[in-house]
Amino acid sequence: MAPNEKKDDIEALIADIFQSKKYRDIGICEDTVRDLIATELGRHKKRGEGVKAVRKKLHQVIALYLGDPDYAKAINELEIAVQPANPDRLKESCRRIMSAHATTRERLPILADFYRQIFEVTGKPGALLDIACGLNPLSFPWMNLPTAIHYYAYDIHQKRVNFLNQFFSLLGLLPLAKFQDVLTHFPEERADVAFIFKEVHRFERRRQGCTLPLLDALRVRHLIISFPTKSLSGRRDLAGHYHQLFYDMVKSRSWPVTEIEFEDELIFCIDKKTHR
Repeated sequence: MAPNEKKDDIEALIADIFQSKKYRDIGICEDTVRDLIATELGRHKKRGEGVKAVRKKLHQVIALYLGDPDYAKAINELEIAVQPANPDRLKESCRRIMSAHATTRERLPILADFYRQIFEVTGKPGALLDIACGLNPLSFPWMNLPTAIHYYAYDIHQKRVNFLNQFFSLLGLLPLAKFQDVLTHFPEERADVAFIFKEVHRFERRRQGCTLPLLDALRVRHLIISFPTKSLSGRRDLAGHYHQLFYDMVKSRSWPVTEIEFEDELIFCIDKKTHR
């Protein structure tokens, strides 16, 4: 196949993915699709097998983004919740919206204690990176941080990013949510803390070995990495498996690590600037 034909085939595959019923309405990041194509097509001799692998891997990456809340309805609810200022009403609205996704829904019962324990390790940040953030920024009312904070949130879902920037503006935060694939373009912003909640195992399924270069590149003092302790069905105990995955991943670094464990979430707090 001639190089220009191969390029045309790739562009046709990208167009087909973006026009598909499954993905056309959610605004996924083109960099993500191109990265998966470049990785998966190169692993298969037969193009048909490569295309099948691309679609399978894309589903694995995007699956948790499907079935999002109605963002227009959600922002209308939040506008009412912040006027007049009513912390309990705002929290209730945020809680309802976050319940749309398993990754944030599982954390709802422990939100206040969750951030309190993390910030006891890191100190209160003046700037924060929320990597592959999903709906986690809606937990800001439980963080007890000032609205002067620079809260950078990165996601590969355009509609979600737009929604989060509206949410930030409602709360008086700068609208710093970014439509960005952090594995193809590392964040360049400096901060005190980076959250990477329940995503590292998914990064590694996408492309084994991709996470450590990201951790090295993040310009922060503290990395807060978490893993689920159970499968989504609740039948499998994953704590031991992910504990091993984490330490295998960072074994070549001399970063001190503080562990925090909740029933459903295992947290590793890395201090990148202090060495043993």
